[in-house]
Amino acid sequence: MLSPDKHTDIKYSVLYISGLIMYEIARSGIIKYDDLKNAIIKKVGKEIGDLFEYSLSFLYLLGKINYNQQSDMVTI
Repeated sequence: MLSPDKHTDIKYSVLYISGLIMYEIARSGIIKYDDLKNAIIKKVGKEIGDLFEYSLSFLYLLGKINYNQQSDMVTI
């Protein structure tokens, strides 16, 4: 379970990365999965590990993003 504590860096939280994902998708409208992941890694760093996938799943479960499996693209 991902639970924050007093030592958690906000830069490496699901909520922060979810916000970055929403910003990138809103800026471009539709974006390939790999391009989105590279953009987030460029902003946050390679230390995000699985947080990108957790954040993407979080947004998908909330109904904020759509994923097209055939074209491997994410949209709002």
